Amino acid sequence: MRRSQARRRTVIGASAAAMAGAVALIGGLSAIGASADTRTVAYVCLPSAPATATASPGLTAALSGPVGATPSQAVTLTWTNQQPSGTEEIITAPTEIATTDRIVIVGDLVISGPGSSAKKTIQATATGTPGTAVPSGSAVPLPTLTAVITPTATGTVGVKADAFTLKVGPADGTPATWYDCSISTTATANTSPASLSIKVTPQATRTVYETVTAQVSETPEGGAATGGGAEAGPDGRVLVLTGSVLVLAAAGGGLLLRTRRRAVRH
Repeated sequence: MRRSQARRRTVIGASAAAMAGAVALIGGLSAIGASADTRTVAYVCLPSAPATATASPGLTAALSGPVGATPSQAVTLTWTNQQPSGTEEIITAPTEIATTDRIVIVGDLVISGPGSSAKKTIQATATGTPGTAVPSGSAVPLPTLTAVITPTATGTVGVKADAFTLKVGPADGTPATWYDCSISTTATANTSPASLSIKVTPQATRTVYETVTAQVSETPEGGAATGGGAEAGPDGRVLVLTGSVLVLAAAGGGLLLRTRRRAVRH
């Protein structure tokens, strides 16, 4: 009994270890399939009414996307900006943001490659609501931006997170621009943007091999073997004639025996 319990515990332990290894492997594969760059970036945010003060936040910018792609494959990019934890050098709300107000960010992503001459700027967008009211003077929550690109050639695509515009407004109205933010050109540190590289490679092809069996083209001699019946037996007339002979022989033998018995009695 104890040996059986020990064996069960060993099997359970081995199964748990195998499951843990599988989870670790899956996590590793997920990490391999995605690329991300997170860094502190010094921004300068110029105000627009109702905002009046310039903000110089050190935002924690994170840009993420896949490691690789194939030509004509849509690629989703994600860009987040987190405000500093301190009360200084943050992007503040000049007026209260209601729970139903929309916070809109339109950001620039600089795309380069494949090739040295291919360079363009696309827009990433984000729209969110604060969930709870944001008092005047508090940090503005910054929603996550997303954008989709579709590489058309093989090579390496570079992506950099650049300037963005912050807008706030009522749910049923047009949001007003509060800040235009760009990466600082005068700061002494943290002036490199969040960036990543995506390797675009041709789609792998799969070769399928098929085994073909040769078919017989000659027709065998004789009839086709259908298996429909047994071999032919004796002719029926022979059986009838044999039966008749046996009946007559039996009748003749009977008459002969009766004649002998009469002769013996007399």
